[in-house]
Amino acid sequence: MAHATVHDEPELQMGLPMSNGKLCMWLFLVTEIMFFTALLGVYMLLRNGQATKSAPWPKPHDVHLVEWIGAANTFVLILSSFFVVLAHHYLHVNDVKKAIYYLAATLGLGILFLVVKGFEYQSKFAHEILPGRVFERLDSPNGAKYVEHVKGQLKTILEGKHGESENLKSAAASLLTDISEKRLNARQVNERVVGKNNPKKTINPVDRPRAEDSSEAKGLLEIDEHAHVAYSIPWGNIWASCYFAMTGFHALHVLGGLVVFAWFLISYARGTFGPQSASAVEVTGLYWHFVDIVWIFLFPLLYLV
Repeated sequence: MAHATVHDEPELQMGLPMSNGKLCMWLFLVTEIMFFTALLGVYMLLRNGQATKSAPWPKPHDVHLVEWIGAANTFVLILSSFFVVLAHHYLHVNDVKKAIYYLAATLGLGILFLVVKGFEYQSKFAHEILPGRVFERLDSPNGAKYVEHVKGQLKTILEGKHGESENLKSAAASLLTDISEKRLNARQVNERVVGKNNPKKTINPVDRPRAEDSSEAKGLLEIDEHAHVAYSIPWGNIWASCYFAMTGFHALHVLGGLVVFAWFLISYARGTFGPQSASAVEVTGLYWHFVDIVWIFLFPLLYLV
């Protein structure tokens, strides 16, 4: 009598062909994509809908952004994403030591990114390029407040607490004398601060007068580009609000990723990190790549355009 051969059929499971952790991360990233899309969309609408020829949108140098620093920070994040991929690869081939080296390198690069952003933020605070603190229109009642604010900053320069040069002190003393004797209005004070022939930092590049003598055209910021003196920036308050909202939330996301990478290092020190952690590293890598992509959008919008 023939007996039928019974083959064990593989057990079928319903659901998507991915782990629950990866599915949850993708759902979370969808919400994050909507969040940052809203931030970037509002920024582009404000930028393209508000600026005019007489009051253009701030250029990167107007708000103390340096292109090469932003580019270097972009490279730092891209390199850190590459290191996450290598860490995941070495966990798959059971080389835990190399994997943890690359995770440590990713953690270090992420910290470097935040340190650079901290220096950039310090520059904004030093020059008071902050929401609600920027003097946008000098022909408004704020013009008088601007003049008084500049007087206070000039007095600080004359004290020489930050190693100001003699040329800067001389220019500051001359401007302070003219302000005290009421020889200048708010617009003229602004021109003396930034320089009459400086195309980057004047309130009205269409109507501003030109100086024939190049020495007279030099302002405090041209004598010392690091002088912490306020000047007029059209749309500066809106720009500052957008800048700190977009880069601030991005920095918080970077910090969140660094916490997870630090936890991996702690787990390795405790002996609980190994090939079984490959799934966790892969899910964290997805999040880190998203953080990297967001910055790739922020960099050209803020530093290059």
